[in-house]
Amino acid sequence: MKKRAWMTTLAAALAVLLAACGALCGAVYSAAVDETLYGDQSRAAVAQTLGNAQDAAVTAYIGLDAQEQREAAREIALYMADEDAGEALDLPILNEREKAHMADVRGIMRTCEGARTVCMSLSAALAVICAWTGAGAPRRHRYVWTGALAGAGLLAALGMALALAMRSAGFGALFVRMHEWIFSNDLWLLNPDTDILIRMMPQLLFEWALADVLKRAAGVFALALALLAAVYAVVSGMIDRHVTEGKQA
Repeated sequence: MKKRAWMTTLAAALAVLLAACGALCGAVYSAAVDETLYGDQSRAAVAQTLGNAQDAAVTAYIGLDAQEQREAAREIALYMADEDAGEALDLPILNEREKAHMADVRGIMRTCEGARTVCMSLSAALAVICAWTGAGAPRRHRYVWTGALAGAGLLAALGMALALAMRSAGFGALFVRMHEWIFSNDLWLLNPDTDILIRMMPQLLFEWALADVLKRAAGVFALALALLAAVYAVVSGMIDRHVTEGKQA
């Protein structure tokens, strides 16, 4: 019984962690395929970076007016979302280095999309396992709650560690470190004098994007937890009825 209790607790903790991972991956992907990120949000971030500049100044800095940038943003978002798109983004305003970098980013988004599906599926499977391993245990719900709280506690600790690191090192330093870790090349090191992408996407835009991703992830995570609880309750009820019918027979 003790072994089953540990298995139930561990499965519950892993279910919570995987649900959080899936929610985060899904939020990153959703942000990446949102054309407003590359369009209106981009221009707002540039304007604020330039000291609340007027739209004409934003156009002069980026090299695209609002309509031209919205059209480019639509192409970028479609490229990120389209599984059948070619290797390179067909956008004349970008040079070959920028196109190669966007191909790398698109590959990461594909990974995020796949990870979202895998993590959420495994999380649901673990909810079923919790119901199965805890069947017959007098305090099975307590084991599930213990595991779920342990998983949530670990997530809170990781979030706090990230917040402290960002406060200590600064967003810019962590952003560079993340790029060094994710990418196997230096194509992300763009030059504002020659590369329009870096002019379209100042650091402030990525700070806003991070806040948006965390907000989206929190909403999906809350929904995922509710669905996991429903799966656990339904499967537990089915097992209980099966055991009761077996005893009566």
